Amino acid sequence: MLTCLRARTLLYLLLCLFFLPGFADASLRIKPWMLADWENQAPHLSDLGLAPRDVAAALDNRLLTFSHPERDIALPGAKGIRHFSRARFVTTVARVDLPVQTLRRNMRDFTTYKNLFPMLTGSDVVATDGANQIVKFRIEVPMPALASFIIDFRFKQRLERDGSISGLLIDGEAKSLIAMLGGMTDELAGQPVLTRWEFLPVSADQSLLVFTYWDRIDLKSYFARKLLEQYPELRVAGPYMVSAGAVESIRQNFSLSTSHPASPGIPGWSDFSRLQPFIHQLSAHGHVGVLEPERHVAVNRQQKPLRYVSLATRISADPDATRRLATSYGRLPEVIREIRHVEVRDRGKEVDLALGIRFAFMVIRFSLDMDMRNTWVTPERLEFQRRRGQLARLSGGVEWLPVPGRSQTLMLTAAAHEIGDEAPLVLRLAHRIVEQIPFAEALANMAAQIVVMERMKPWIERQVATSASAEM
Repeated sequence: MLTCLRARTLLYLLLCLFFLPGFADASLRIKPWMLADWENQAPHLSDLGLAPRDVAAALDNRLLTFSHPERDIALPGAKGIRHFSRARFVTTVARVDLPVQTLRRNMRDFTTYKNLFPMLTGSDVVATDGANQIVKFRIEVPMPALASFIIDFRFKQRLERDGSISGLLIDGEAKSLIAMLGGMTDELAGQPVLTRWEFLPVSADQSLLVFTYWDRIDLKSYFARKLLEQYPELRVAGPYMVSAGAVESIRQNFSLSTSHPASPGIPGWSDFSRLQPFIHQLSAHGHVGVLEPERHVAVNRQQKPLRYVSLATRISADPDATRRLATSYGRLPEVIREIRHVEVRDRGKEVDLALGIRFAFMVIRFSLDMDMRNTWVTPERLEFQRRRGQLARLSGGVEWLPVPGRSQTLMLTAAAHEIGDEAPLVLRLAHRIVEQIPFAEALANMAAQIVVMERMKPWIERQVATSASAEM
């Protein structure tokens, strides 16, 4: 079920690289509003009542990403204050093996960012006024058989009294033949993007890194508009990818090797014993993602390790009904329209699926056939493995857990994949570009699961509501 969505989100990761930071005709002139004092209305971690030391101890070497309750915000702009309602921020947290003073000092040196983030080749402070700085960044994306895709953009950074760093997008421009052909010259002029970095002490030599992100991007190019019309779930997945990718970049630069190597096999709810209270609390506001360290699967140490991503989503239905509907395999095309054909061989504990998947977006089209084996490990836990097909590897698990005190289900999915050499050509080409980011597959994996659950959750809730109405 996740296979085609994972293919598409690799393409979406390219969209993030090509369109999200690309802006129109950035003027280098510094205008008064750009350096004026302002109040960042992005939430702090403390707004959720989370203690940094408790979160860091529960995380160990994982990343945790989650959303906040919606809020109304106001942002400064070239034409005055802009107001936005129902802004939903996404935060990612990770433990970093540096004292908080060192981490904060490193992150306040914006000129070094080009050494910390993949494909970021320029980071220069172009203006300063007290605690406010304007930083110009450059991203260069090498393209096969084409010139690099170059993006220049400016961010307003404010060094806050509490030690955090506030960020506000100002402007930028994309430079390449692709930008002109793709109609991107007017992509994101004046688009709202708001961020906050926090650096919280955990111990004498460790910190909790917190990055909070929000945007309300209105993509104007025909390609981008059509993609988001066809896949509106990507508006939810995008901020999770940006937030997690930013934190993982820093964590990989400043953290030591894994102190407690991940155990082999597919992660499950029992592996999150210390994270469980946080997942239950945070899932009330939206999806909660957990990015694992790399781990070997089964006993084959000749294969490269896989990196699992788990996603927890609340569904307003009891666990039995949610599990029954989620495993109604013949109805999968009702939820995932890219699945065109399903053959089911149910042998009780084991269920074999033959999936025919078709992806079509404008001129981008490909097919993906996959044989999967689903195995009931317990009555509450299902694990799946790719047996045959055009992806090299795909494995994961699903669990359905009661939400304490509520008639709801916490549906926990975990998945990892490897593209391999037998995948469709368009997918392999997309993968070769984004693989320059070491953790791109994990981000695409998380986004694919979010897209699936954005479709699965309302579908299950509708089926349950319909059944309840029919019984009245």
